[in-house]
Amino acid sequence: MMRSEQQHAFPRSWYPLCRSTDLKRGQIIARHAFGHKLAVFRTQQNQLGAVDSRCCHIGADLSRGFIDDDFLVCPLHNWAYDVQGKCQRIPCGRSQEEIPVRAKQPALYCQEHYGVVYGFLGDSPDFPLPYFPDTENYIASNVRIIEFDAPYEMAGANSFDEQHLAAVHRRQVIGEQQITSLSPNHFAIEYRANVAPHTLYDKFLHLIGKSRVHMALDCWGGNLLLFKHIGTANQMIISLLPVNATQSRAFITTVLAKRGNRLLRPFQWSAVRLLNIFTMLFVKQDVKALQDIDFAFTTMLPEADNTMIKWYQYWKRLPRNTLTGSNSTTVKSVTSTVNESNPTSMKPENIAQI
Repeated sequence: MMRSEQQHAFPRSWYPLCRSTDLKRGQIIARHAFGHKLAVFRTQQNQLGAVDSRCCHIGADLSRGFIDDDFLVCPLHNWAYDVQGKCQRIPCGRSQEEIPVRAKQPALYCQEHYGVVYGFLGDSPDFPLPYFPDTENYIASNVRIIEFDAPYEMAGANSFDEQHLAAVHRRQVIGEQQITSLSPNHFAIEYRANVAPHTLYDKFLHLIGKSRVHMALDCWGGNLLLFKHIGTANQMIISLLPVNATQSRAFITTVLAKRGNRLLRPFQWSAVRLLNIFTMLFVKQDVKALQDIDFAFTTMLPEADNTMIKWYQYWKRLPRNTLTGSNSTTVKSVTSTVNESNPTSMKPENIAQI
């Protein structure tokens, strides 16, 4: 198999590929993820698939092919692939039994969730896509997408960074953060913080008597971040995608549970749109701060950085895969070494040993 991309191993998780509205029946779109180009498609029967875009035959670009019923068809020789990436038809007179076993594309198992098409990196899902409680019936905002030049794991760690929360978002944590875990794929915190009237949203919180916030943050698979502002209806999910080792994409959705009768629905739609605007203003502060970061934990504060360190330990323990299916327990994009003589020098490879 000819490949110019370096193989990087990422945690086995659900990764956002595109918005549901980006992919109509019978459509193929190209997306970059994990250092590869993918062909993401929806069949005429509404099945979702995502495969390595380079055909295993001689490397034609499958994202330039077409959909024939349930199959993604190569534009060069019309090899036809199903959503599992297996070649089901070679139109050159050969029978089904003669299709080579190796005629198979690396593929992701796909599902739709809160308006996003996700693909699981791994042979089969290790956990289901997470939902907010009591949102079987929900209202969701439009899915917003932000690109940034930083490793995706830095955006994850940033969500658990108490110093960043105080410095950039003017939220001073009160007392200890509660850390919990439901499984090896899950890491969660709950905390209370005083809010300074810094942004328009913060001033609105003060206006409605919410100058102290109570937040819950759940992380699944190292890249799915579910935020809940306890005591309010505000909930959002941020799904992170590593485009490659140093570039990332975030999919952001605000989710509200449907409440009351239909007469209140227009007000709920207005509320979810307004909350999503506030969310984007909040997130854009993070993107600006993270842009072009040279990710290395060098001089850490044991107390102030404790939660972020624990999150990174969790992330390092997650099982990993490459798009081509090989397992790995190392992070190839990180090559920092341990400085044994300086215990405050905590570069990524050293964090797992803390």
